[in-house]
Amino acid sequence: MPKKRVLVIDEESAFTRLLQDDLEQRAISVACVYSPGDENSAMAFAPDAVVADKNILNAGAGCLLQAFDKIERKLPLVLMTGTDAKLIHGSADPVQASDAQIVATIPKPFEPNVLAGLIEQYARVSEKEILDSEYIAALVASGRLLDNLVVEFQSKHALTDGSLAGYEALSRLKTRRAISPATIFSAATDILLEIEATLNVFDQVMKLADSLYMRGKSIPVSFNCSAILLTRCDFVDALCSRLYRRRNLRGSIMIEVTEENRVANIKVVAEVCHLLSRYGLSVSIDDYGTGHSNIDRIADIPFAELKLDKEIFWAFCDGRVPITMLGSIVDFCHMRGAKSVIEGIETAFHLDKARLLGADEGQGFYWGHAVPPQYLVKDWHAA
Repeated sequence: MPKKRVLVIDEESAFTRLLQDDLEQRAISVACVYSPGDENSAMAFAPDAVVADKNILNAGAGCLLQAFDKIERKLPLVLMTGTDAKLIHGSADPVQASDAQIVATIPKPFEPNVLAGLIEQYARVSEKEILDSEYIAALVASGRLLDNLVVEFQSKHALTDGSLAGYEALSRLKTRRAISPATIFSAATDILLEIEATLNVFDQVMKLADSLYMRGKSIPVSFNCSAILLTRCDFVDALCSRLYRRRNLRGSIMIEVTEENRVANIKVVAEVCHLLSRYGLSVSIDDYGTGHSNIDRIADIPFAELKLDKEIFWAFCDGRVPITMLGSIVDFCHMRGAKSVIEGIETAFHLDKARLLGADEGQGFYWGHAVPPQYLVKDWHAA
C-alpha cells in the first residue's frame, strides 16, 4: 500500500529530525527543504501534503508552493505557527498569494501525533509511485547530495554488561533520514561522488576517534565502506594517506565492509584489507546473512569483527531460523579470534536472544538512536 508523502519546509533542528523519524515510524514518508537548492528534489518527492514554517515561507520559500500548484492538484498546507487570523486574511502574505489550501495552523513545537492526525484527515495518496532512487537522482542532478549528507553515530555495547564498546558512523540525508546508505550509494550514484562522501565520513570518524583518545576513552569508531570502493586505487591511497598522518589513532578506527548488489573481486578486497591493517585499520564484515553473503567473504577477508544482519537475527527470534545456524557463525568468529556483533537489538527479548547465541556485542535502538557527534563531544564544532 502506498505511503502518504509529506514535505516539511523548515529550518534544520533537533525538532525536525525527531519529526522525520516519528512520522516515518507511522508509515508516512517525509522529505524536507532546509536550504535554497533543495527545490528540485522536493518536486521529485511529489508530496501529498505540505507542512511549513510561516517565517520560512515569508522568506522566499513560498514560491515552491506555487510551483506545486502548477503541476499537481492543490496540496493541503499545515502552517507551523501559533493561531493567527492574519495568516488567512492577510492579502500580502506569500502563503495567501500561492493560493494554497491551508487546512490548519499549529504551534511549534508540537507532538508528532498531532500532525499525523492532520495528514490522515487531509492528505490524499496520489497514484504516482515515487522511488527513493528518483529522489537521490534529483539531489545528484542539482549538486545537493554531499551538502545534504550528515554523519550520526550509533553506539555499540557489550552483551555481558551493556557497557559501551564503540560507535558506528552512519550516513544520513538531512532531508530524508529514512533513506538507507545502500540506496544513497548504489550503482546509480557516480563512484567519484561515493568516494568523496565516504572520505568525508572517514574524516568525521577520525575526528571523533581523536576526541575520544584525547579524553582517555579507548573505544573503536567504525565507518561503512562498500566493497567496490576497496578495489579503487584512488580511494585506498586516500585512506592510507590519512591513516599515515594520524598514526596515534592506530587501533581506534574500524572499516565495515558492507553487503551490496555490486559485485567486487573478493580476492582484491582481501588484499586491500591486509594492507589497511598494516596502517592500524581493523576490518569488520557488515550485514552478514543478507544479499550476496558467502563463505568467500569470511574465509578470505582478515576480519576482526563480524556483524549479523538484523533481519536474520529477527528471523531467529521469531523461530524461523534455527539457533544452530547463527550459533555456528558466532562459533566461527570465536575460532578466528574475532568478535561477533548482533544488529537490530531493540527490546529486552532481543537482548536475551542475542546473549543466548553467545555473541560478544550488540547494536540497536535498545540503547538509543544514532546521534549527531556534538551530542557526544560538547566542543565538537570547535575541535
